[in-house]
Formats: sequence, structure tokens, C-alpha cells
Amino acid sequence: MISYSKHNSRNHTHPQAKMQPFTCSLLSLLFLAIFNFTLISATSRLLMEANSSQIDFIKASCETTRYADLCFKTLSPFANTIQTSPMELANVALIVSLKSAKSASKAVKGLSKGEGLSMRDGQAVADCLEDMSDSVDEMQKSMVAMRELDGPDFKEKMGDVKTWVSAALTDEDTCMDGFEENGDAKMKETIRGYILNVAELTSNALALISNIYST
Repeated sequence: MISYSKHNSRNHTHPQAKMQPFTCSLLSLLFLAIFNFTLISATSRLLMEANSSQIDFIKASCETTRYADLCFKTLSPFANTIQTSPMELANVALIVSLKSAKSASKAVKGLSKGEGLSMRDGQAVADCLEDMSDSVDEMQKSMVAMRELDGPDFKEKMGDVKTWVSAALTDEDTCMDGFEENGDAKMKETIRGYILNVAELTSNALALISNIYST
């Protein structure tokens, strides 16, 4: 930030000083544009490498979920890994959801260290962190179980996976419910922004797992 001494009037500000904030803003926008272009290009390249049957499979599978657009957006970059396997699709969906849950939990934990946090909001954040920790544990259990599905008790093990992922989704909803009741408006919206995406990803993973279970 540029600092001006009190004896400088607006009329005597050097033109170069006026240009500096504008230049920084322009550079920031340019950097953001380059970053977004790189991300989009990488995703596009992965989609081009995947054949149409793989993409069609993911798209059709995602149509069975509640958040189909988010499902396709987050899973299609992994088309070469998923190919046309419902099991791989569900496994990748769990990985994406788990990664998002860990990231959200870290962000919420950062909020708990903020200054001026009321006792009520502090308790709501603490409760949410506990819920998110449970959610992460349940998704990790699901991922372990997904690697051990061979054998005659396949249906039972898939039922366990479905139960754990469903419990993870409940924990995420509980976190948001706690702020509906106790948090102030600003805190509630901040937390909701972190958790809502996780809940939608988890909902999609649960739908894809349910598809396998019912087959």
C-alpha cells in the first residue's frame, strides 16, 4: 500500500504514485487470467486424451446424482483413470470429496483462531470441527473398504461403505445446522461456503456408491 505524508495535497501527488495501484491491480488480474487459462487448458487436454466413451460414461453416471454439473466437472478430468468402471468412478468421487473435506476443515480451523470470536461462535466452530473430523474419518474408512470388496460378502461391504459415506454427509449437514442456530450472519455464510461444496461432493459420491450397491 502506498503511504502519503500529511503535507502532500491531492493536487501535488506525483503521477507515478497514482499509477502504482493501477499497475498492481492490472498485474494481479493478468496473473489470475493466466492461472485460470492454465487450469482450463490442463482440464481440456485431459478431456481430449480421454475417448468419447469414457466421457459419455461419466456424464451418464453423473446424471444420476443430485449435483450432476458439479459431478461431471470434478470427475471428468480423471476420465483416463475411471475409464468406464463404476467402481473407479465411485472411488475417485470419494477421493475428491475427502480432499475437499480436509481443505474445508483446515479453513474452519483457521477461523477458530480469529480475534474477536464470541463464545457462542467459538463453540459453533469447535462443534463444526468435530463434525468435519468425523466426516473425514468416515470417508477414509469408506476408501479402505472400497479396496477390500472382493469375496462373497461384497454386498455387505458395499453396504458398510454406503453407511459411512451417508454418516459423513450427515456430519457435514450437522456442521451447517449448528451455525443456522448459533452463528452470526457473517460467520454462518463463511462456514457455509466451505462446507456446502463438501456436502455436495459427498452427496454425489453417495449416489454413485448407491448405484453400485443396487446393481
